[in-house]
Amino acid sequence: MAFRLIRLGCAALAAAASLAVYSPAVRAERSTSPPVSTESLIPREDVLNVQLGPVPYVVGEDASAWPSIVSQAAVVMDMDTGVVVYAKHPTALHYPASITKIMTALLALRLGHLTDVLTASTDAVRQPPDKLYMRAGEKETLKDLLYGLLIDSANDAAVEIAERYGGSVAHFADMMNAEARALGATHTHFVNPSGLPDPRHVTTAYDMALIARAAMQIPEFRTIVDTRSYPWKGTAWQATLTNLNRMLFTYPGAIGVKTGFTSVAHETLVVAAKRGGTTFLAVLMDCPTDAQIRQDATDLLNFAFAHYQTQRILPAGYRAGFVSARDGKDPVITPEPVLATVPLGHPLDVENVLHEQAPLHAAPKGTVAGELDLVDVSTGKKLGTVPLVLAEPYQPVPKPIPWVKLAARTGTAVVLMAALVSGWRRRRRSRLSSRARVVRVQPWQESWQSARRGRR
Repeated sequence: MAFRLIRLGCAALAAAASLAVYSPAVRAERSTSPPVSTESLIPREDVLNVQLGPVPYVVGEDASAWPSIVSQAAVVMDMDTGVVVYAKHPTALHYPASITKIMTALLALRLGHLTDVLTASTDAVRQPPDKLYMRAGEKETLKDLLYGLLIDSANDAAVEIAERYGGSVAHFADMMNAEARALGATHTHFVNPSGLPDPRHVTTAYDMALIARAAMQIPEFRTIVDTRSYPWKGTAWQATLTNLNRMLFTYPGAIGVKTGFTSVAHETLVVAAKRGGTTFLAVLMDCPTDAQIRQDATDLLNFAFAHYQTQRILPAGYRAGFVSARDGKDPVITPEPVLATVPLGHPLDVENVLHEQAPLHAAPKGTVAGELDLVDVSTGKKLGTVPLVLAEPYQPVPKPIPWVKLAARTGTAVVLMAALVSGWRRRRRSRLSSRARVVRVQPWQESWQSARRGRR
């Protein structure tokens, strides 16, 4: 199959239009709230070796070669490229349980500051466990609440965050849905910030991969979910919170993210792991036991690391060539990195073919000024094309003056002017000569002139 290129930075890919539905019986509803700006959470990059479609699979993906798992739905994604290397029912609707809190934390970090002080409401403290056992009116920082939310899966913290940054749980859920759609998670519908059971509260494995990948772009989020323990010093309850994600303790290279469980969702899990320059994100849903879902995740991640790697083909800012400018030559660069998910030990051998196109007029830095074809050296096939932009403000080369034509025109003008002047002088002398012939000296003038000569 031919290699393809997609631009994952411009917009997240939409999930499949038709869904293979298990137990949840509703489709995602459209949110009426505008999303918080999420563009910076979607990495801007050009990606090679990916098949275009509702789910961006790596070229040559074959799920049948992977280990068999018990979880009813799963996705393994290269977190740097967004390319899916494995999927089992990636767009089937499932209950997410507490992995919902990934989106809750994402919104809180986008809307608030870690030093914000939040007050626990009566509704927040009435939430069922897991919880931080706060009292109504208790004040805690957003930082402490986020650690409780993501490490201890605290439901009271989830409601407190929703009320502070959404005004109400219902409106915050609407904001969560708007954010999900902005990230490309188009089959997700959240009803609450905690993931407690509700027939309308559904998502998919692929949608949760998109949401988790975006959240992991936030440094504070990444730090929290990679924390094994955290001291909680509440008014009514003090404890050392231990991260419920056991993969942090058992899987080499694990860096987060979140677990979930309810009686209707069963076990759910999002986990990320990094080895060398490659990071994989695994999402698993609807598994009967915690031990089994961790085994499924371990098997999938092991297979991914044993068979795939992230290849960084070109960095952002790579100088691909030059365009002629007023002061010489100005460089043109790649505005975004070029990456690919490739079979382990078999990177792409890429040749660059430059097509520069200088702007006709002055242009600012970042203006498109050509493109770069990326060609597979071994096959000669074009893998994709990426834009090139100006690395600095541009001034065009001045248009050359047509000296020959200008000289000819100038010479003609000079000759014409000389002819006009010469003719004017001839006519003037002729007029003066004629006037001299007709003048007669009067007697009184003759005596006056004689007298004048005598005085000299």
